[in-house]
Amino acid sequence: MTRTLRWLLDAEDAVASATRDTVRILANSDTAALSQLIADKPVTNAYVQSILDTGRRAGPIGGFARGIFLGIYDPTNPGQLVAACWAGANIVPVTKDPEHGAYFGQALLALDERFGSIFGPQPAIEGIWSILQHGRQTARDVRKNQPFMTIANQAAVAPNPNVRLATEADYQRVLPASVAMFTEELGYSPLADGSNGYRLRVRQLIAKGHTMLETGQHGVVFKADFGIVTRQAVQIQGVWIDPQTRGQGHAAAAMAAVVNHALTLAPIVSLYVNDFNIPAIKTYQRVGFGSVDSFATVLF
Repeated sequence: MTRTLRWLLDAEDAVASATRDTVRILANSDTAALSQLIADKPVTNAYVQSILDTGRRAGPIGGFARGIFLGIYDPTNPGQLVAACWAGANIVPVTKDPEHGAYFGQALLALDERFGSIFGPQPAIEGIWSILQHGRQTARDVRKNQPFMTIANQAAVAPNPNVRLATEADYQRVLPASVAMFTEELGYSPLADGSNGYRLRVRQLIAKGHTMLETGQHGVVFKADFGIVTRQAVQIQGVWIDPQTRGQGHAAAAMAAVVNHALTLAPIVSLYVNDFNIPAIKTYQRVGFGSVDSFATVLF
């Protein structure tokens, strides 16, 4: 028996025992059911959809490091998948139900792995965290309310014509802006561990045409990424403005340019934002975004 198979059998037993057979690790045969569940809310579930878009199916393809899908089926209708959860470096539920979240929390606690973050619909995150907070990891930050906002029409303000797609030639300017954004948002540098993972991510976004920017005399003054792109939705991430140009009313026009381009890639554009970032929320509202849901995030 291979090491991976032994891990999977042990993990299946641990999950079944911890949740009284309510949660199980999904198999490739569950892929159609998982796809249908995600499709019920394609904008909210864009992150998980983007995983399937890589060709990944529902079943494990290795140990936990490669990620797994957990699922809950309707006990009265065994063929109906009612909730799912991606579990890897990040934990991302495909449900809003806090009870489902609590069951996933029990399963994750039983797996006894380490995670980088938990994010998704607020009620489900609250359910997961109500259990997982008793595990071996201590949260570095818990962001309980993050308005999830969408726009499906052209921006309500005129776009800044100087905001453009980044090219490979921009990489050396984009990287410092991306690092500054990450550090401001999460409290530590993504380059601190010495790995090339974050640099590669920045290069990949540029290569795909998923980073937009405006440059000034001394470098990037605005940037934003299309962090997730599916057929149904684009999720904007990594928005950053040079601190020296903040508060001057430039953000809305820059975001308008980003939104208008994103709408050429998918019919709906989304983002989520910390509830305490009032200036950003007002900017997004001015552009035409409306709040449709609430996310929450736990950072480790």
